[in-house]
Amino acid sequence: MTLIGDLKGYSYPLTPKGISSVVGDLPWHYGTENLNFVYKTDPDAVAAYLPEPLEPGDHPGTVYVSFSKWYSLWDNQLDMAVANPERARYSETIVWLSSSFKGLQGQTCICAWVDNDFTLARGWFMGFPKKLGVTYQSEYHHLNPAMSPVGVGTRIKAYTVAHGERLMEGTLTIDRKVPGGELPKPMGLPVLNIRHFPSIVPGAAPSVLELVQINAEDVRRGDVWAGSGTLTFGSSNTEEFMAGLPPREVLGAYCFSSGYTITGGEVLHSWV
Repeated sequence: MTLIGDLKGYSYPLTPKGISSVVGDLPWHYGTENLNFVYKTDPDAVAAYLPEPLEPGDHPGTVYVSFSKWYSLWDNQLDMAVANPERARYSETIVWLSSSFKGLQGQTCICAWVDNDFTLARGWFMGFPKKLGVTYQSEYHHLNPAMSPVGVGTRIKAYTVAHGERLMEGTLTIDRKVPGGELPKPMGLPVLNIRHFPSIVPGAAPSVLELVQINAEDVRRGDVWAGSGTLTFGSSNTEEFMAGLPPREVLGAYCFSSGYTITGGEVLHSWV
């Protein structure tokens, strides 16, 4: 007789050997290339996404969109970049709000689009409300005679496509290098996300509905390039935030690489 403990794996599918999980064991290790746009919008519209006891942060009305390329590994399959390179890289777009919990200043993800199954599932485990989509971003090769190295004067563009809709598009024109500590908040603040898993019982409360803080260690950051940016939203039949949180003013745009390890998280509050 098979017992539930005989099936192994961090996540579905659970199998006798536990090697088929869509997401492998913590800790999870990341390297990223980010193109971020910070903008102002209606503070009341931002507050509508932050249920008590989560509240708007010290930067009400501040939102940022991050177009990014990700390189990741989980701890029990550190050779994945060689064994199956497709499962060690993905693209993503994330929308972040300034938030707070009992005085702790943070940032909360309200939507994200990724192009791979493992990062979608892993995101749900951490409270990232991910959907499938594709992020396209300018890439330059340092040995291409017609491409200059990234620096002052470089223009970088990114846009996000999901379900046939071009959701948003941003362009950065680099004019300076800045210290990493000058990245505007809420960038770099603790991640305060809402984890939600519905009950299979009709009409029942969610099985999980909790506010969590994600723990990151060994944080690293490369050169930070900054400049003027443009950010536009398209129209969508399904993405509510497109009309509700449009950019009123772009405050800045930034391009940089980063790395860190997610070791887990803690539950700050449960609504169930």
